[in-house]
Amino acid sequence: MKQKSKSIIKWTPTVIVSIIIVFSGLMKLIALPQLVEIYARIGLLESMKILGAAELILVAFFILNRTMRLGFLLLTAWFGGAMAVELSHGSVFIFPAVILTVLWIAAFLRDPSILKPFAQQRVLPA
Repeated sequence: MKQKSKSIIKWTPTVIVSIIIVFSGLMKLIALPQLVEIYARIGLLESMKILGAAELILVAFFILNRTMRLGFLLLTAWFGGAMAVELSHGSVFIFPAVILTVLWIAAFLRDPSILKPFAQQRVLPA
């Protein structure tokens, strides 16, 4: 397989999940009326814009190669928390679960060692 094809396959899930997270963050920042209603119902309306800004920062960490591992870890925790909030309020948690699944696929395609046990991971030069 050509290098260009490998690169496209490697980056496609990253682009897809990044676009979804960026749109989610932007919708929170502009206070979309549907989101205002949802966040008021679950008691997080005061934090909605902060949460939107945090999503944008976390996806930036994930996109950049130098901070991809940190972004992956933080986004995994973020969407795990999103699923917990959905479950605690009786909502369907499928949307954050799908994003989390694509996020893991994207991270694995970009760096397969990310899912290896810590003892087996490659040592990065200082």
